[in-house]
Amino acid sequence: MIYRSHDIPEIVAAVSMYSDEIIGFHPSDWISDNRNIALTDGNGNYNLLEYEVPGVYTGHTFYRDRGKNAIRLLREALKTAFTDYPVEIIRGLTPIKLIGARWMARQGGFKSYGVVQTLTGPCELFILSKHEYLGTK
Repeated sequence: MIYRSHDIPEIVAAVSMYSDEIIGFHPSDWISDNRNIALTDGNGNYNLLEYEVPGVYTGHTFYRDRGKNAIRLLREALKTAFTDYPVEIIRGLTPIKLIGARWMARQGGFKSYGVVQTLTGPCELFILSKHEYLGTK
């Protein structure tokens, strides 16, 4: 079951393995903005949905689980995000070197919009809309 979390120590633990690649992320400030959404399964797997403008969120995925279980968790998190929260579009920037994460984004239904340069290096831009997710227009 995926649910919303406000547990700062758990979020810090989830993102800690990527702390050298994350610029400007302060978990206590981030979670204090109620527009941001942290979704978890309670086992250290997190999807952080960062509010950008109404309906548009930048997604950050931090999973301990891999493989089939990670794909299952992603699909559950997408269902929760699109049905329980005001999420209309999720976009994400995945580092090129994270081949498995890029593959997983595609398994979640995200469409690639190419490679962009970021402060941490080249990333692939992925976007998924609620309409695409639900199969509606």
